[in-house]
Amino acid sequence: MAGQNLIVSLFVLLLLASSSAATEILADKSSINNVLDFGAIGDGNTNDTLAFVNAWSAACHNSTTRSTLIIPAGKTFLLSRINFEGPCNNFIYVALHGNLKRTNEIWQEGFSWLLFIQINGINITGSGELDGQGTDWWSCKEKKQCPDDAPNSLHMMSCTDAQIRGLRLINSTMMHVSVAKSERVDISNIIIIAPKDSPNTDGIHVQESKFVNISNSIIGTGDDCVSLSEGVEDITIRNVTCGPGHGISIGSLGKDESRATASNIYVSNCTLTQTTNGVRIKTWQGGSGFARNISFVNITMNDVSLPIIIDQYYCPNSVCDVHESAVEVIDVKYIGVTGSSSRDVAVALNCSQSVPCNGIVMDSVNLWHANEGEEVQSHCINANGSARNQVTPAVSCLTQGNLAS
Repeated sequence: MAGQNLIVSLFVLLLLASSSAATEILADKSSINNVLDFGAIGDGNTNDTLAFVNAWSAACHNSTTRSTLIIPAGKTFLLSRINFEGPCNNFIYVALHGNLKRTNEIWQEGFSWLLFIQINGINITGSGELDGQGTDWWSCKEKKQCPDDAPNSLHMMSCTDAQIRGLRLINSTMMHVSVAKSERVDISNIIIIAPKDSPNTDGIHVQESKFVNISNSIIGTGDDCVSLSEGVEDITIRNVTCGPGHGISIGSLGKDESRATASNIYVSNCTLTQTTNGVRIKTWQGGSGFARNISFVNITMNDVSLPIIIDQYYCPNSVCDVHESAVEVIDVKYIGVTGSSSRDVAVALNCSQSVPCNGIVMDSVNLWHANEGEEVQSHCINANGSARNQVTPAVSCLTQGNLAS
């Protein structure tokens, strides 16, 4: 009898276990949301915006378990502006394998094509392409017939624990990927392409965000490959191939006499080719705040117009008022920066007379002219710091000698 009871007990346990497993499987199935099941066509001509909105609502707001939004391969989905809005009930996985194409229209307001907002836990991964169809908007801007602030293609606002991986983005009307007011964002293995003369088409732009990692990506656009603006902290950029474009930039900071900060930024193992700038820090006169604890390590320059620049007199319109206040630039390191400059001036440290740059360190910097037989030079005013090991061209305002690490 005892043996029979044991067998029954084991049978009950197995039944419960199988029932639980079945429930989990059903739950997993119920968390799969394919946009085709919500009416998307994916022929590149039919507007599929409503189907995407409904599929997102099911995945984000209606699901009680981890959810997957599937955008299948082999399809091209035409989309207007969409707000993928949280908070969601659970973690969201977006399998983006199909192609997305922006409707070719000029919007008079709104700064995002695909906006992900207030989401805690999202992974956007796939081999899909996001085509911003920016050509008409660029032409319209040039003719002054439409707003200067065009939509960013993929914008993350107020998100935490977010990942963007594997995507290809082309021809955004403005910035391709932008991150604002977010924390713990990882962007990797993406490709971004736009013509070198396309206006304001930054590859990746980050502002007011912390703990953002950008890695293993290829970016060539008409503006900064990566731009970091006010309020950024603990940012890592590594293994980024940049060009064409305006290089990797911190700033501009302090516009319209504002207070701006940027700190704890580490850029490493990046290659820049035929960009108008290499690694750049730019601030406006009249601002306040700081850009500090910034490192550029193992950076390769290929035929770059100005490989190293700090500009505390940034003034793109060439008409700016003179101010005594400035955003402080402090503790900036250039270590292992090598390669060729297409112009005579390879290093320009143009710092404020009232708020000089302090703690500038150059270590093992070796820059040469792209034209054989020509020499490069540096320009340096109001900058204080040290030069270690070989630094070419010599930077006159930096003290030669070893600095304790």
